[in-house]
Amino acid sequence: ELILEAWRDYFRILKQDLAKALGQISFTTDIWSAENLHPYLATTAHWITNNNGPLKMRASLITFQYFPSAHTGDALAKLTLEILDRAEVTSKVCIV
Repeated sequence: ELILEAWRDYFRILKQDLAKALGQISFTTDIWSAENLHPYLATTAHWITNNNGPLKMRASLITFQYFPSAHTGDALAKLTLEILDRAEVTSKVCIV
């Protein structure tokens, strides 16, 4: 329960940071299988900030989750949109 609470706190702050991104946000995604053949997906957001100083490149993990669905384009597109919606950044997407 403490891990989930820490993740919720992290994600709440991350969403605030992403909302302040200058311009658009880019994403990288990776899917792989663990030794037990369970598939996982991780997505990282990449953006630029300017907190009254020089521009700064930022990157943060926005999801790491079990991905048992078929790795088809449709399944990946659906999950990607869910992830972007959850992070409240769908309108700021640059590259997926």
